[in-house]
Amino acid sequence: MPNNALVAFALKEEFAPWRRKRRFRTIADSPHPVWSAFFGSMQVCVTLVGAGAPDADILDSLISRYQPSLAIVAGVAAGLKPHWRPGDIFVAESVTGPGMTGAISPPTRLVEIAASCGAKAARTLITVPRVVRTVREKTRLGSSADAVDMESTTLMNYWSARGVPAVALRAIVDPLEMAMRFDFEMAMDAHGQVKISRIFEQLARRPQLLPDLLRLARLSRKATLKLAGFLDHFFEQLNTAQSTDAPELVRFRRPN
Repeated sequence: MPNNALVAFALKEEFAPWRRKRRFRTIADSPHPVWSAFFGSMQVCVTLVGAGAPDADILDSLISRYQPSLAIVAGVAAGLKPHWRPGDIFVAESVTGPGMTGAISPPTRLVEIAASCGAKAARTLITVPRVVRTVREKTRLGSSADAVDMESTTLMNYWSARGVPAVALRAIVDPLEMAMRFDFEMAMDAHGQVKISRIFEQLARRPQLLPDLLRLARLSRKATLKLAGFLDHFFEQLNTAQSTDAPELVRFRRPN
């Protein structure tokens, strides 16, 4: 089995602290941005799929090229329960789409390794097609899920269909009680990446949003820095475990 791992972030800002910490190198001959680093004998390749995963189709060529033995969905998420605080790292025991449909769970061993590295267990991570902006909507989603994002279910099902075991590892940025007044979807380009110029345009129209934006930037930095340290530890542990229990890593579980 190839000893490679594939990691997908939505935004370049989510990956940036880990990229700097681990000194990932750019794979120059890739038609889509891909970075690589080694953890022992394990090569970890990272790519960006954009918020909502509009660039997920790049994964087919990456799977063919690198033949990963596992895949990771990484990045940030919003908390839907009061106990989730900014900077908390979690491993999703199950991911699901809107309406709690199409649930899929990762291999048990990947969850165990993440937990041994300090990740808290999130029973359900729900994926929705847009940014959840109000406390009311978070509360509604929180009746059936622990956290929310825009990519995990799409990517987990994608990798499951291709026989690549995967797990979602994320950091909480905005807690339940924090509303998102800034319209990040309006600031995104066709690839789901945030354009700074569009942020400035919104601030020019609504300067009263500056404190909200600065608070979110501070929480995002905290979360992504903690996630970078966690991912380092996770892959160090995984590199050791891969040689001894690889067969267990390839088993997906679909809950009833």
